[in-house]
Amino acid sequence: MPSEQTPVRIFLGTEPAQYRAERVFMYALHQVRNPARVYEVYRMSRLPGFDQGRWRTGFTNFRFAIPQLAGSCGRAIYNDVDQIYTGDPGTLFDLPMGDAGYLALTAADTAVMLLDCARMAVVWTLERARRLDKKNLLELAAEQRGLWAPLPTQWHARDTEYQAGFTQCLHYTALNLQPWQPAPDQYSYHPHPLGELWLDLERSADAAGYQIFSAQAPSRAFADGAARLASAPRHVAPADLADFARLTDSTDVATLGPLDLNAVAGMSGRPLRPEMLGTATADLIGFARLDQCPPDDLPWLIETLFAAAHKAVYLMVDRAAAQEPANDDAYWRWLLQRVARRHPGRCWRIDLLDAAGHCQRSLVADFAARSGRPNVWLLYGKHAGDNAQLDVLAAELAWPTQVRRLHFSILSRLPGWLKGASRCGLQGSNPALAPPWPGLVLAAGRRSGNVARWIVRQSGGSTRSVLIGRPRAPLAAFDLVLTTPQYGLPARSNVLHLPVPLGRLAAPDATLLDQWRERWSALPRPWIGLLVGGDRAPYRLDPATARRLGEAASTLTTTTGGSLLVTTGPRTRPAAADALFAALPASAFRHRYAAEQADNPYPAVLALADQFLVTSDSASMLGEAAATGKPLAVFPLPAQRRPVQGLFRWLESRLGLIERAVGSRGTARQQNALGRAYDRLLAAGIVSRERDLAALRQALGVVTLPEEPAPPLLSPALLGRAQREGVERVRELLAAGHTKP
Repeated sequence: MPSEQTPVRIFLGTEPAQYRAERVFMYALHQVRNPARVYEVYRMSRLPGFDQGRWRTGFTNFRFAIPQLAGSCGRAIYNDVDQIYTGDPGTLFDLPMGDAGYLALTAADTAVMLLDCARMAVVWTLERARRLDKKNLLELAAEQRGLWAPLPTQWHARDTEYQAGFTQCLHYTALNLQPWQPAPDQYSYHPHPLGELWLDLERSADAAGYQIFSAQAPSRAFADGAARLASAPRHVAPADLADFARLTDSTDVATLGPLDLNAVAGMSGRPLRPEMLGTATADLIGFARLDQCPPDDLPWLIETLFAAAHKAVYLMVDRAAAQEPANDDAYWRWLLQRVARRHPGRCWRIDLLDAAGHCQRSLVADFAARSGRPNVWLLYGKHAGDNAQLDVLAAELAWPTQVRRLHFSILSRLPGWLKGASRCGLQGSNPALAPPWPGLVLAAGRRSGNVARWIVRQSGGSTRSVLIGRPRAPLAAFDLVLTTPQYGLPARSNVLHLPVPLGRLAAPDATLLDQWRERWSALPRPWIGLLVGGDRAPYRLDPATARRLGEAASTLTTTTGGSLLVTTGPRTRPAAADALFAALPASAFRHRYAAEQADNPYPAVLALADQFLVTSDSASMLGEAAATGKPLAVFPLPAQRRPVQGLFRWLESRLGLIERAVGSRGTARQQNALGRAYDRLLAAGIVSRERDLAALRQALGVVTLPEEPAPPLLSPALLGRAQREGVERVRELLAAGHTKP
């Protein structure tokens, strides 16, 4: 039964470049809203009469026009587009306001507001919003005592102020950390500590096929766009359209828009009327002059075309005539790849035309039309952890795989930008590196990166390359880099930041698991799994630190009344293990790692422990423990830096080159010109940042001792979806998105 409550009015400050943020804002709202209540969302974008060139964002002053736009009556919520709701904004809308004209976190922090439009209409008028700057408008409100009152903090958490279970609205304020990267020409992006919360909402929206508008409820501008489309000038189909049809084995072709397929020999061009979109099907669906379609309606229109096509979709757009963001290559690549994920097996091509109607560039996804599956080479190196990640990725891809074991010389330590695309650093001739070359080569770490690049060059560019970890070479030299926050790499279109390293620990045999459970049955619960690493730059586990770790773990068992299940790793020095074991209570289960050990209890500890304590040196151990979803805490190991790394870290902090420094309110400072320049050096591989596990812990939301273990911020399901995103991106290297000039 419909609610009799007052409709919730939300005014959203946005701009065309924020198309991803806008969609996720709306999707998040749909997840938390009261379905029985009416919610009215007014998108404020490119409002006429405003001088937007003076603002940091394209919607800064729109908020001050809300009282008059809302009819000078009732209530209204204002939100910036770079926010997501985690709780029902109807509760915010119903908050008591007393005599206040607006509620905000502070009188000047108005990115989230609840407004009494009648009171504020006399202060913030449309004319003033257009003419005055933000500072003057806030001063006008400050002149009237009592006009502002504080907004409860759960309705506006800025970046790392977020508290799971308490925060109802999260604001991504640091512009160069925004996960959707709206302005790559202005900022060099880095992963946001809470970026996975936003990205997971986008993944869910993609999986659900969610769009703000639909064929049943198009935008208000769609009718005018359809009229323009009907009168648009005709374009002759490019000659290679026939090749695309033959490649996809398409004989039945339907077209929408003024695309003349009759000129293409051997094809049955017939017009497809708009009202047929929901039912018409064909091998290949063509649509010309998408620039005449309002950008708000492009997502559902493209989705409809893919649903109607049996094999392929062909599109044309005049970039000079298209409205933002449809005049940008990145927009089309983003949109088509996401729609194509929901319609596997469809090939697609879009021709981007200039004002004269000539094709400047084509984005093509035609792998689905080829026979067979690509052969994959795994470049095994010296580190078992790197090789394990390659195995996980290969298993998920399920393509034919061959292992190429690389043996390195001292020259492998040279920087990647110096080695280039070469076999430099390999021992011997390695005859396994010979034609026929693979369709895809997977490598991990800096030692094998240059070999992967050499293989790509030998193949004439037909091989695609994926590197896991940190290449210490130009990021642009690889088709895709899968990395984690610990390496501090800047975000690029070919760099995917995963929250944890790739990992899929095989479940222990049920019989063995029962044996370990029986062996530990006399130990009081909860069982605390203590996962111990060792020396890995810049972290060091010496005997003194190991003793403190043992004492801290013992204190934790006293607090919880539980027992310790302790296992060391291959990097744990014997002296450190001795010191650790000596500090543990007598009842603790102790296991000392040994290579090729048949009864390693590590998988059983992960499966059976009730909570975990992990040393801070290993990203893999931290990720595997977090993936269980059980309470987890980290024991920080001291960092011992080489002089050069210490100098770099001091310069990074001193000069504000990175966002580890924070502003006055605890959020990351906005990026400066020096930071962007430094990122160019990082992207070129000339400079490498120190491995920082604190960044990984922050991304997971993991507590540090002496805090008691708590569930990670990122759930196992969310971590699993992030891992699948990495696999999907690898598939798209061969299945989608290559560019033809």
